[in-house]
Amino acid sequence: MHFFNYVFTPFGIILVLFAVIFSNLPQKDTIISIITLFIQFLINYYFLKNLYHFKNPTKIRFLLIFFNILTTSVVFYFITAYWASSWLLFTMPALFGATFLNFKKTLLVSIVSSFMMSFVYWFRAYIILDSELSINFVAIILTQALFIIATAVFVNNISQTMIKLRTTK
Repeated sequence: MHFFNYVFTPFGIILVLFAVIFSNLPQKDTIISIITLFIQFLINYYFLKNLYHFKNPTKIRFLLIFFNILTTSVVFYFITAYWASSWLLFTMPALFGATFLNFKKTLLVSIVSSFMMSFVYWFRAYIILDSELSINFVAIILTQALFIIATAVFVNNISQTMIKLRTTK
């Protein structure tokens, strides 16, 4: 879990900062994205630092996953039109869950993460821009969603294998 924080948290921060710096986001979108990212970082830092002081640490981690999906959706909404690789933010909650959840919960979390990404794409296109998604763009969205699910299942399988190997010694 700590390895995840050392690798993927900086990746997420860099991804958003590059989007802000290099894509000329509107000032309002920049401020909202950075504030949301900062809040997400602070809450994750606090709860993961004090995780074992809580009565049920697994439940806290599980709730943090859904909090991260929600805050990722906010950041993604504001930067996706300007930074194409921002969809990778949705891999992080699913991968985090894959490190400690069982297969069914990992699958659930990755599907929810994929759904939220797809929903934000749809919301921006139909509600905000009043346009339709092309068949090519739908195929791209489905490919990204499947990548999130497949990667989370892969990491979960590796994690479960490591646990089995550790307990057989």
